Amino acid sequence: MRTTLVAAVCLAHASLALGQGAPVSPGTEVLTVHISVDGICYFHNTSAPCEKLGEYLLSMQFAKGGELHLGVDKLASYETVAATLESIERAGLKVRVGFVNVEPSQ
Repeated sequence: MRTTLVAAVCLAHASLALGQGAPVSPGTEVLTVHISVDGICYFHNTSAPCEKLGEYLLSMQFAKGGELHLGVDKLASYETVAATLESIERAGLKVRVGFVNVEPSQ
């Protein structure tokens, strides 16, 4: 379990590093999702359990090949973030994932 978690977090960091400077292509669907400390993902004035985010996005017909911007609550667990990423993968969504800073830097 711990190895899977570490692998998921490393994969997320690698995805971020590879796509960090690349601009979003015109016409690409972009969805910003906030992962809260309680395991709920908030987006478009709605919410879903983070471990079921992929299924929910499929039901909303989120475009494969779209882009997800994930904002993570600083108290959210690594397990919650990993469950979110696994849900997206299980749903078969091929998206570019990037993490965004949700707190102002000081």
